[in-house]
Amino acid sequence: MVVGKGGKERVVKVREDLFALLCQDRKRRGLSVELDSRDRAPLVAGRKGKPYHTRTLHKLVTKAGGKADLKKPVSPHWLRHSFATAAALGGAPAFQLQLDLGHARLETSQRYVHWVRGLGHSAVDKVAIKLNPHHDGAS
Repeated sequence: MVVGKGGKERVVKVREDLFALLCQDRKRRGLSVELDSRDRAPLVAGRKGKPYHTRTLHKLVTKAGGKADLKKPVSPHWLRHSFATAAALGGAPAFQLQLDLGHARLETSQRYVHWVRGLGHSAVDKVAIKLNPHHDGAS
Protein backbone atom coordinates (compact mmCIF):
# COMPACT_ATOMS: atom_id res chain seq x y z
CA MET A 1 0.00 0.00 0.00
CA VAL A 2 1.34 3.43 -0.93
CA VAL A 3 -0.06 6.90 -0.48
CA GLY A 4 -0.36 8.73 -3.77
CA LYS A 5 -1.53 12.06 -5.07
CA GLY A 6 -4.34 13.56 -3.03
CA GLY A 7 -3.49 11.34 -0.05
CA LYS A 8 -5.14 8.33 -1.70
CA GLU A 9 -3.94 4.89 -0.62
CA ARG A 10 -3.12 2.52 -3.47
CA VAL A 11 -2.11 -1.10 -3.71
CA VAL A 12 0.91 -1.45 -5.99
CA LYS A 13 1.71 -4.81 -7.52
CA VAL A 14 5.39 -5.71 -7.70
CA ARG A 15 6.55 -8.29 -10.24
CA GLU A 16 7.95 -11.50 -8.73
CA ASP A 17 11.45 -10.97 -10.16
CA LEU A 18 11.63 -7.44 -8.75
CA PHE A 19 10.21 -8.58 -5.41
CA ALA A 20 12.94 -11.24 -5.20
CA LEU A 21 15.57 -8.50 -5.64
CA LEU A 22 13.87 -6.35 -2.99
CA CYS A 23 13.86 -9.31 -0.60
CA GLN A 24 17.57 -9.91 -1.22
CA ASP A 25 18.25 -6.27 -0.37
CA ARG A 26 16.13 -6.48 2.80
CA LYS A 27 18.05 -9.60 3.90
CA ARG A 28 21.32 -7.77 3.23
CA ARG A 29 20.09 -4.96 5.48
CA GLY A 30 19.13 -7.46 8.21
CA LEU A 31 15.38 -6.98 7.72
CA SER A 32 12.60 -9.53 7.46
CA VAL A 33 11.27 -10.40 4.02
CA GLU A 34 7.84 -10.98 5.58
CA LEU A 35 6.23 -7.60 4.98
CA ASP A 36 3.30 -6.31 6.98
CA SER A 37 1.70 -2.93 7.63
CA ARG A 38 3.71 -2.39 10.84
CA ASP A 39 7.03 -2.53 8.98
CA ARG A 40 8.23 1.06 8.62
CA ALA A 41 11.57 0.24 6.92
CA PRO A 42 11.69 1.63 3.39
CA LEU A 43 11.29 -1.00 0.69
CA VAL A 44 14.14 0.65 -1.21
CA ALA A 45 16.66 2.46 0.93
CA GLY A 46 19.61 4.74 0.37
CA ARG A 47 23.10 4.04 1.68
CA LYS A 48 22.16 4.88 5.27
CA GLY A 49 19.06 2.67 5.25
CA LYS A 50 16.75 5.67 5.05
CA PRO A 51 14.16 6.39 2.35
CA TYR A 52 15.39 8.28 -0.69
CA HIS A 53 14.57 11.98 -0.73
CA THR A 54 12.60 13.18 -3.77
CA ARG A 55 15.52 15.34 -4.96
CA THR A 56 17.93 12.40 -4.68
CA LEU A 57 15.62 10.19 -6.79
CA HIS A 58 15.37 12.95 -9.38
CA LYS A 59 19.18 13.19 -9.53
CA LEU A 60 19.55 9.40 -9.84
CA VAL A 61 17.04 9.19 -12.69
CA THR A 62 18.59 12.19 -14.46
CA LYS A 63 22.05 10.63 -14.14
CA ALA A 64 20.78 7.28 -15.50
CA GLY A 65 19.18 9.09 -18.45
CA GLY A 66 22.52 10.74 -19.18
CA LYS A 67 24.38 7.44 -19.01
CA ALA A 68 21.82 5.95 -21.39
CA ASP A 69 22.55 8.86 -23.74
CA LEU A 70 18.90 9.90 -23.86
CA LYS A 71 18.45 13.12 -25.79
CA LYS A 72 15.50 14.44 -23.80
CA PRO A 73 15.40 15.28 -20.10
CA VAL A 74 14.06 12.54 -17.83
CA SER A 75 12.52 12.57 -14.39
CA PRO A 76 10.91 10.05 -12.04
CA HIS A 77 7.54 11.14 -13.45
CA TRP A 78 8.84 10.36 -16.94
CA LEU A 79 9.23 6.75 -15.74
CA ARG A 80 5.53 6.74 -14.86
CA HIS A 81 4.66 7.75 -18.44
CA SER A 82 7.06 5.11 -19.77
CA PHE A 83 5.35 2.46 -17.64
CA ALA A 84 1.90 3.48 -18.88
CA THR A 85 3.05 3.49 -22.50
CA ALA A 86 4.78 0.09 -22.20
CA ALA A 87 1.73 -1.38 -20.46
CA ALA A 88 -0.57 -0.04 -23.19
CA LEU A 89 1.78 -1.46 -25.85
CA GLY A 90 1.54 -4.79 -24.05
CA GLY A 91 -2.25 -4.70 -24.30
CA ALA A 92 -3.27 -3.32 -20.90
CA PRO A 93 -6.77 -1.86 -21.09
CA ALA A 94 -7.41 1.75 -20.05
CA PHE A 95 -9.38 0.62 -16.97
CA GLN A 96 -6.36 -1.36 -15.67
CA LEU A 97 -4.08 1.61 -16.30
CA GLN A 98 -6.52 3.79 -14.38
CA LEU A 99 -6.38 1.45 -11.39
CA ASP A 100 -2.60 1.00 -11.48
CA LEU A 101 -1.81 4.69 -12.00
CA GLY A 102 -4.55 6.00 -9.71
CA HIS A 103 -6.08 8.29 -12.32
CA ALA A 104 -9.32 9.85 -11.14
CA ARG A 105 -10.68 9.95 -14.70
CA LEU A 106 -10.67 7.06 -17.16
CA GLU A 107 -10.06 9.54 -19.99
CA THR A 108 -6.58 10.25 -18.61
CA SER A 109 -5.65 6.57 -18.91
CA GLN A 110 -7.33 6.20 -22.30
CA ARG A 111 -4.84 8.67 -23.77
CA TYR A 112 -2.07 6.07 -23.46
CA VAL A 113 -4.16 3.35 -25.11
CA HIS A 114 -5.27 5.63 -27.96
CA TRP A 115 -1.75 6.93 -28.52
CA VAL A 116 -0.30 3.41 -28.70
CA ARG A 117 -3.08 2.19 -30.98
CA GLY A 118 -2.35 5.19 -33.18
CA LEU A 119 1.25 4.06 -33.48
CA GLY A 120 0.19 0.55 -34.45
CA HIS A 121 -2.34 1.66 -37.04
CA SER A 122 -0.74 4.73 -38.54
CA ALA A 123 -1.51 6.04 -42.01
CA VAL A 124 2.21 5.97 -42.75
CA ASP A 125 1.98 2.18 -42.85
CA LYS A 126 -0.49 2.45 -45.76
CA VAL A 127 1.88 4.43 -48.00
CA ALA A 128 3.52 2.22 -50.60
CA ILE A 129 7.14 3.22 -51.08
CA LYS A 130 9.56 1.38 -53.27
CA LEU A 131 13.17 1.91 -52.28
CA ASN A 132 16.03 1.22 -54.64
CA PRO A 133 18.81 -0.24 -52.47
CA HIS A 134 21.36 0.35 -55.26
CA HIS A 135 20.65 4.07 -55.61
CA ASP A 136 23.40 6.16 -54.01
CA GLY A 137 21.32 9.35 -53.76
CA ALA A 138 23.35 11.26 -56.38
CA SER A 139 21.37 12.72 -59.27
